[in-house]
Amino acid sequence: MRSLVFIPAWNEEASIAEVIGDVREHMPGADLLVVDDGSTDATVARARAAGAPVASLPFNQGLGAALQTGYLYALREGYQCCAHLDADGQHPASEVSRLLDEVAADRADLVIGSRYREGGGTADGDDYQPTISRRIGTNVFRFFLTLATRQRFTDTTSGMRAANRRVMALFSENYSPDFAEIESLQLAVRQGLRVEEVPVRMLERAGGSSFLTPLRSAFFIFKGLIVLLVGTFRPRQVEVER
Repeated sequence: MRSLVFIPAWNEEASIAEVIGDVREHMPGADLLVVDDGSTDATVARARAAGAPVASLPFNQGLGAALQTGYLYALREGYQCCAHLDADGQHPASEVSRLLDEVAADRADLVIGSRYREGGGTADGDDYQPTISRRIGTNVFRFFLTLATRQRFTDTTSGMRAANRRVMALFSENYSPDFAEIESLQLAVRQGLRVEEVPVRMLERAGGSSFLTPLRSAFFIFKGLIVLLVGTFRPRQVEVER
């Protein structure tokens, strides 16, 4: 199957070349695209120097817009599968490859890499260690998304995902610029798509810093719950073709 791996990036000059190299090493058969979300540093130059094609948005529009760009590109270019991972070095490409394998085997339409499922990576050492505010937010979203969809989720904000064309078609038309990870899961389940989680290992950031402060995290949790509430009462859309 033709597969695309796309990397949404915003001011990730410190890590983007290493992430590209990791994808090339562990997924040599997949095409690669960096979606630049209006970076103001050397992200684009370093991505191109590493040999990756870059699709640049004219200004910073948020993670949701960058992800939707990747899904739309994958759909229009005729890829059967696609996957995305963060540009900060937290997502090992070897783990992303496992998600693509699940989609290629038609065991799910959308596969989420979960660091919190049994067997996922939250151990000591170089593995990802969430802050207290992230743990609180994750637990809150886990509870309410599971309640809203009647499907158990453990890692609602994971940016490591793989999808087939049904998901590409849905997300290329419907993808929120805010809280995209959470709302997209709710939307996919309500549309009858098969959404599964696979335990994965994640690492600490290789460079840069997160934009989430404790205050922003609290606002993120509050606004995310509003998004879930609104999504619960939103009418279902026409089923997308397989």
